[in-house]
Amino acid sequence: MTSLRSRKAPERWLLTCDGREHRVEITEVRLRRRVGWLVDGTEVAATTTSDEHVVLNGGEHGAVGVRLPRFTGPARRITWWSPDTRPGAVAAAHTGLGGTDLDPEPGSKAAAREAWIRAHPNLHAARHAGGAVLGVVLPLVVLWLLAQVSLPAIPWPDWDLPSIPWPDWDLPTIPLPDWDLPELPAWVRELLDKATYVAPVLVAFVVARAEVRRRRAQDQRKQSAERGA
Repeated sequence: MTSLRSRKAPERWLLTCDGREHRVEITEVRLRRRVGWLVDGTEVAATTTSDEHVVLNGGEHGAVGVRLPRFTGPARRITWWSPDTRPGAVAAAHTGLGGTDLDPEPGSKAAAREAWIRAHPNLHAARHAGGAVLGVVLPLVVLWLLAQVSLPAIPWPDWDLPSIPWPDWDLPTIPLPDWDLPELPAWVRELLDKATYVAPVLVAFVVARAEVRRRRAQDQRKQSAERGA
């Protein structure tokens, strides 16, 4: 009884569309997650996974795409594709384009996260960019620290291995054109040197901003559907 009472309640995401009630439940199972999709209270698809992107095939009910966090926390996004989606609900779910988002259960951590993102879109994008900066800087710091460590010399055995008589091929030389290309300006060389570090940060910022716009479009679509109903 104690273990049942102490078991963590599943994370729930909800959507009512075309007269059907969709519910996705996510339950922690040791180091993995069980993701179940229910339509009108009946489970139509489920899987247990440690992946960050999961697609559930519900057959005649369409497909659901689930974006999970890398480590801990609520799901990032759950989207449903109707069975008449072209070129197919499952294929569309794998691309992540289109579909209708499910809403997190009111009062849940996922609902609080969604509300915060909508209220602070610029800060959300900045946090993603900051995470990308950390991903660039942290490996450099680790390499610098390793360079400061004096590793002990290992007395490897001195093996006298025989030399292999490789064939001496006389291959012809290819007359490549001798192009005299102009030298790049100093500012261009400097920009190319920094591109390796700047590009991930810019990509993270752009992706986060695009996700905010996608959420706003989803909200407008749902509001239009409710007014039409």
